[in-house]
Amino acid sequence: MSAAPATDPRDAAILQAQQALARAPRDAEAWHQLGLAWEHRGALDEAIRCYRRAVEINPRADGSHNNIANCLHAQGRFDDACAAWRAAIDAEPGGALYYRNLVQSTTLAADDPCFASLERQVAQADGASPDHQADLFFAYGQALAGIGEPARGFACVVRANAACRSVTRYDEAAMLGLFERMSEVFTPDLVREKGGAGDPSASPVFVVGMPRSGSTLVEQILASHPGVYGAGECTGFAQILAHAASHGVPGAPGTFGLETLRDAPPASLRWLGSEYLRRIACAVEGGPHARIVDKYLYNFINLGFIHLALPNARFIHTRRAPLETCLSIYSRRFQDVPFGYDLGELGRFYRAHDALMAHWRRVLPAGTLLEIQYEDVVGDLEGQARRMLAHCGLDWDARCLEFHRTERQIGTASAVQVRQPIYATALRRWRPDAAALRPLLDGLGPQLARGA
Repeated sequence: MSAAPATDPRDAAILQAQQALARAPRDAEAWHQLGLAWEHRGALDEAIRCYRRAVEINPRADGSHNNIANCLHAQGRFDDACAAWRAAIDAEPGGALYYRNLVQSTTLAADDPCFASLERQVAQADGASPDHQADLFFAYGQALAGIGEPARGFACVVRANAACRSVTRYDEAAMLGLFERMSEVFTPDLVREKGGAGDPSASPVFVVGMPRSGSTLVEQILASHPGVYGAGECTGFAQILAHAASHGVPGAPGTFGLETLRDAPPASLRWLGSEYLRRIACAVEGGPHARIVDKYLYNFINLGFIHLALPNARFIHTRRAPLETCLSIYSRRFQDVPFGYDLGELGRFYRAHDALMAHWRRVLPAGTLLEIQYEDVVGDLEGQARRMLAHCGLDWDARCLEFHRTERQIGTASAVQVRQPIYATALRRWRPDAAALRPLLDGLGPQLARGA
């Protein structure tokens, strides 16, 4: 069994599970906990080994089967992942999450035993918790769409989203108000006045945009370049800003944030950038790397802060047809998309995001922000890949065209797509009629709705 020094909470969890196994080596739950600790550490092969030991001891350990599948999926081993999700369903037919995971990775035929099992669970869903209903109806909706019944499928997706929204905290006024305040504070004059004070590193590349807009594809293309490391979704900058807002920054009086930015000393901006670089370095393996890609999408809110803290960083904004983007969000369950469960809220968030990105384009220096349209990448992969690399100051490398062969862990909902050559079929998914979409279209507004 591999050992790990307890230098952070993740390592402490590994050590704790190892100690439990030393006392009870045939404890399936202890093996599961050790697998979970290794998974959180990013050591997926070790995690899989531990989870498999758990199911050897207890074949009905459905959670371990599910986690095996999650790890395999992140590694691009999709057939093996689906087999593990099927094993989880066999062990616990009432595990709604397992159906959702499975149908997001494969299309179930109408005569598939898992399809029949899912239908039985849906028939018994009344009175179940909102969380359970959400997983079941997202799964069933996608399964129905897969067998050519989009209308019934969309009705299930509506029910799934309603269940999610009933237990989701989301303050729309506060969120959209923050976007407006960013535009008010980060004026062209302020950006010029404060520009250049941050850390001079040119290594960070921030990929931002709406979920389901092609960001994982863009990161995978970039990460296929030998000089680039794809770090995934790193929340480090947002965490640093939150800490600065409550505790301040070293060497500066008071707290740091939107309302105090104009009076902030240059040293505070340099500290923000340097602290981000310190944190991101902890997420990077190997190296050295000329560029490190951070694709935490919600960094789009803080582009002004990031630019002042890291003036030589580059931004790539991924875009996709608005209606395609929104329907793709609405058809899946995400952990961090609280605005995605109501069509009106989703449309208004998209419109506010679009307005804030237009503001950043106006105030950031030329050459800082590159717009990448998903549909253009599908139509001209090499041309768009060359644009991205040039924007990041990197020489051309043909390996970026073979992005689907790049071996790296991918934990997002787009993992299946970026393991395949680029394709156009994703561009026109099933759509309900206009009446069902009215709240979304109203939220988007006429201009964005026409662009859908």
